[in-house]
Amino acid sequence: MAFEIVDSHHHFWLLSPSNPVQYNWLRPTSEGGAPSHPAGDIEQLKKSYVIDDYLRDANSSTFQLMKSVHVQAEAHDDLEEVKYLEQVANGNSGGFPHGIVAHANLASSDLPKLVETYVRDYPRVKGVRQLLNWSTENPLLCMTDRGDYLTDKTWLEGFQLLTSNSLSFDMHIYPSQMVDAAKVARQHPNATIILDHCGLPVFGLTDFNGWKEAMAHMAEQSNVICKLSGLGMFNREASKELYSPYIVECLRLFTPKRCIFGSNFPVDKLNISYDKLVSIYRDAAENDAGLSKDELNLVFKENAIKTYRL
Repeated sequence: MAFEIVDSHHHFWLLSPSNPVQYNWLRPTSEGGAPSHPAGDIEQLKKSYVIDDYLRDANSSTFQLMKSVHVQAEAHDDLEEVKYLEQVANGNSGGFPHGIVAHANLASSDLPKLVETYVRDYPRVKGVRQLLNWSTENPLLCMTDRGDYLTDKTWLEGFQLLTSNSLSFDMHIYPSQMVDAAKVARQHPNATIILDHCGLPVFGLTDFNGWKEAMAHMAEQSNVICKLSGLGMFNREASKELYSPYIVECLRLFTPKRCIFGSNFPVDKLNISYDKLVSIYRDAAENDAGLSKDELNLVFKENAIKTYRL
């Protein structure tokens, strides 16, 4: 029987003037679109990537994709993106994506109304993500408008609102922000926090120890799940030798009970095929980290189903 997986992190975008969902960062550079992306050639991302493309990429003889979770892709309108994804899920026989991580600014005065709408009208919305990446060393690494959200009173009130409505939060941060992030997790023990992309080791193996120390702060919080994904975000060379140290350390820190697999397609597609990506992550987990068959099942399938209530 094929190895069964649940993909906890992927994106779709239909780049068409007629689509109510627009993505400013994916516009041509001449129209204000992003000029670059750390994962590689952004022009390759500025093409539609829809359900048929995804299912074609994830078709394999070595594994079977069972369910998936779509994570917000910085659309200009939060609700329109969710409506589009609901239409996609209702329009394919497999029901992909089975879960949606929508966008919301937790410091916005509109948050209560938006959360109420998500919970009432869109059952596939399981959580929220707001990019929080901030760097005082390199402004080009900043993915948000300010660096103090994790300690801001209004933002923290918004975070509590998510928890009160049983919505998880995908935390997209750098290692330098993890002390503050761990404090948020500690002060909200009922929250479910998913740490995206192995904690984004932005400086690579040159700062492996610094990344590891920061990740330990997050791992100490029992309500934080580590998403094994996105290692192509700052590494344009895809190989087991490069990825395995991060995968093994995440599994050691968080244990197989608190790790989930995600492809980060189509972003990671810039550097690797879906089939090879799964193969590398599985190989590292099974042979380098020494996971048992049951533990592999947790990491690649069951934990995501539980975390995102699929």
